[in-house]
Amino acid sequence: MRIALVHTLLFVAGGAERLAIEAYRALEDLGHDVDLYAAYVDERAWQILTSGMGNIPRPRVLGEPPISKLLRNAMTLRSLLAASHLKEAVGRLRSRYDLVIETQSNVPVGWADASYVHFPLVDLLNFYDKNQYRLRLYERVYNALVVRVAGALADRARPVMTNSSWTAEYIKRTYGNDRVYVVHPPVNVEELPMLSYERGKIVLTISRIDLGKKVTEIPKIARLVPEAEFYLVGATGPSSGPALRAIEEASRGLSNFHLETDVPRKRILELMSQASVYLHPPFAEHFGFAIAEAAAAGLIPVVYRDGGGWTDIVSRIDQGLGYTSVEEAASTIKSLLNDPERLKVLSARAREVAKGFSYENFKARLSEVIKELAGSKAKS
Repeated sequence: MRIALVHTLLFVAGGAERLAIEAYRALEDLGHDVDLYAAYVDERAWQILTSGMGNIPRPRVLGEPPISKLLRNAMTLRSLLAASHLKEAVGRLRSRYDLVIETQSNVPVGWADASYVHFPLVDLLNFYDKNQYRLRLYERVYNALVVRVAGALADRARPVMTNSSWTAEYIKRTYGNDRVYVVHPPVNVEELPMLSYERGKIVLTISRIDLGKKVTEIPKIARLVPEAEFYLVGATGPSSGPALRAIEEASRGLSNFHLETDVPRKRILELMSQASVYLHPPFAEHFGFAIAEAAAAGLIPVVYRDGGGWTDIVSRIDQGLGYTSVEEAASTIKSLLNDPERLKVLSARAREVAKGFSYENFKARLSEVIKELAGSKAKS
């Protein structure tokens, strides 16, 4: 089959972007003829994303609407407007492809045969309220605009792929659509267990540096566990400035907290080989690529007790690894670091659970969904 993968805006090297690249690789391995497209590609993000991944072709750029120049830091709205703008460009390409799949806008767009939705944007405000985000007035106005544009763009009958059973339930409730396929993102379980392990009292966090990810809570936890070294590692983007300033303020005077941004893959693997615990910020992660990857490397993941990272990954390792407050996270980490035998048992269990997110399993599941999408399209 000829398949077009459209990642509307590629502006950061995050989990959604990695998913798109892995989907391209899997579909090619399955024998399909695949082309990558985007409305915009940030060169730095592309280099970080594809470092060490071999010959991945750069997406063909289809262009954004002129208003995008005014929305440099309003990335969600910019993405939605670009997705709307792509309708015409993708329409011209339609005859070349059997399937068109969109992977970034978080809306089931009408011009694609299916969308990979990481979280339904039309439910964004409800999600923020549930997770007790303290949004300023202009943020609420902005998010209300995002929800309105996303609602206008969404085709509620379109098939959707998503990253966890937790997100799937959100999508079904939001759109009233039962054509939702859980396709867990792949984790390189083959690469990670090959690491050499000299574990210390090191706690690792990997996250995009953004206020929405609540990364500013990590130095607060580090302050409560002075016997451990905390490393926060993540990619930055146009909206990272406020988060970087808040992290600097929260970590002032801390000697056991270290921030490293936009680091190469080699450095991440090095830290994974040294850390005993993986700490995810108090954010209901829709899946949590970094959580699954850390588990595959044998780190013990401690995560917020909500979201796909909890339901589909960490709760299957041990129910005691979830937290709901900074204090509970610190207490759990202290307990783990003081119990080497439990660390050993949970490390083995984490690796076992992570095997379910292997590239081969991802490829097999994606193949099932693609066949079903193609079959449904042929009948229509």
